[in-house]
Amino acid sequence: MLKIRDCRYNDIEEICRIMLSTDPFKRLNYTQDICVDVVLTGLEEKRIKVAEVDEKVVGFIIYRIFEGFPLGGYIRAIAVKKEFRKLGIGSKLMEITEKDIFKYRKNVFLLVSSFNKNARKFYEKRGYEYVGEIKDAIIPGESEIILRKRRK
Repeated sequence: MLKIRDCRYNDIEEICRIMLSTDPFKRLNYTQDICVDVVLTGLEEKRIKVAEVDEKVVGFIIYRIFEGFPLGGYIRAIAVKKEFRKLGIGSKLMEITEKDIFKYRKNVFLLVSSFNKNARKFYEKRGYEYVGEIKDAIIPGESEIILRKRRK
C-alpha cells in the first residue's frame, strides 16, 4: 500500500540511492555529497515528501517555497525507483507538493533537462507549460527547460 509522508533523517541514504541511480541525476554527475546536501536543505526547510510501499522508500520529492521569490515555489528534485514507475507514485508526490505550494504562491516552477523527454511529457500532462530555456546550463550542448504551472 502506498503511503506519502514527511521525510526523516534516516531516509537520507535511501533517497540518495534512488537519486544517484536515476536519470537525470546520473547524467548530471550528481555525487553522494551533492545528494546529501540537497536532502539536508530540504529537511531543514521541511519540504521533502517520501513515498513508501510496504514501509520501504520508493520515491521522493524535494521542493522549496522561497520567501524572497514571490512568483512561486520550486520543485527541486523528484524520483521514483524504476520498478515502481507508472503506478501513479510520481503523480501523487506532485499533487501533494503542488497543493502545499499553491497555499502560498500562485505558480510552481521546475527545471527539466532537455535530454529528459519522458519527464517533460510527465510534467506537461500535469499542466506545466514552457516558460524558457537555459542553454548549456549544466551539460554543454544541453539545456535546462523552465516549466511553470499556475494555480487555478
